[in-house]
Amino acid sequence: MGRSPSRPLAVTGIGVASALGIGHAAFEAALFAGASALGPITAFDTSDCRSHIAARPAEFDPTTFVAAARLRRIDRTGQLAIMTSGLALEHAGLLPARGAGSDDVGVALGSYTTGLHSLIDYLDKLNALGPIGASALDFSNTVGNAAASLCGLEFGLRGPNVTLSQREASGLGAIAYAATLVRSGHCRAVVTGGIDDFERLFFAVHDRFHVLAHDDGHGEASRPFDLNRNGFVLGSGGYAIALEHADSAARRSAAVHGEILGIGSSSGRARPSDWPADAQPLARAMRAALEQAACEAADVAAVFASANSTVTLDRLEAEAIGSVFGPLGVPVVAVKGALGECGATSAASLIAALASLRVGRLPPTLGLTARDPTCPVDAVPSGRPLAAGLGRVALVNAFATGGTNYSIAVRGPINIQG
Repeated sequence: MGRSPSRPLAVTGIGVASALGIGHAAFEAALFAGASALGPITAFDTSDCRSHIAARPAEFDPTTFVAAARLRRIDRTGQLAIMTSGLALEHAGLLPARGAGSDDVGVALGSYTTGLHSLIDYLDKLNALGPIGASALDFSNTVGNAAASLCGLEFGLRGPNVTLSQREASGLGAIAYAATLVRSGHCRAVVTGGIDDFERLFFAVHDRFHVLAHDDGHGEASRPFDLNRNGFVLGSGGYAIALEHADSAARRSAAVHGEILGIGSSSGRARPSDWPADAQPLARAMRAALEQAACEAADVAAVFASANSTVTLDRLEAEAIGSVFGPLGVPVVAVKGALGECGATSAASLIAALASLRVGRLPPTLGLTARDPTCPVDAVPSGRPLAAGLGRVALVNAFATGGTNYSIAVRGPINIQG
């Protein structure tokens, strides 16, 4: 994807439910303060695992948006989706009155784990008690599109309703798809982003394949671009934005928290559960996003990287960034040092990029203490003021195992009504 420039799309609402806080203001404050969402897992026993930490959302109250009686039939991922989407719609002023709904607002969510909690629970009951022990009412939550469908039903959003699962790139992939829905006129606005919440089996499988960070004498942590990185830390949470036509936002006199200027996507040669074999597809996605945004590399104030503390991905992304911007040619932030890795974190990265462009400061890349010479990027270990970039543009990357790549160019808040 890399076409002629298109009119920017307005981000008019942001919703967050993360281990750094509930609501975008709490999330942003913690992120810029250098707080970490990572901590010991208490929801299940990890004593037989190599890894023992993760990021799980703080307690949240979905009854703000859904009746308590219905929560019994909605698993944690679905509750995260409703909470996050509801916060974004409310922030945008797009939340329909109860019972009213909207024909021209859609839902596009990305997730690596939607339906997983309910599926494991359903199969456990089925295996233990037979068909009589597994309620048919629980089955609807096991399907992959459950979370987005629940949001559409709960808020009466009757526009397109889509769930994308593209592993680690799911959240940014959903935002890219939502942008095409709005630009093509399929709907006026879309609530979009990523939601994920892992459970014991998902964690255990990743631990069994030795892809998670573990203590090898340097501590157990997420360390993007660091010499001592040895795997990623599983993350979870909900990160959503309300995306609409600039004309629609102007007609409503809506506050605009940023704009999507251009989207690039590519695929790279990779084994099903491995990172791409070379950096060129990653660089191609970045160049395509800049081309569609009608931007040059010199216009970019910062890159929000997909780097997640794995040896291969961080090195490949550093090479790709270098090929587009030159060695140490642009400041780089990797929020996965604070948030861990999941399908939703790429959407968190986009929200962090918009916040940086608004406040004029970059958040730190946590875990980066000893720079890996094979990753020659200008990574930001402790945060810094954002240099004035032409157009105040940031590039947000999401690269996934299996070879799926996205890059989105975003611009900070401006007055689109003039």
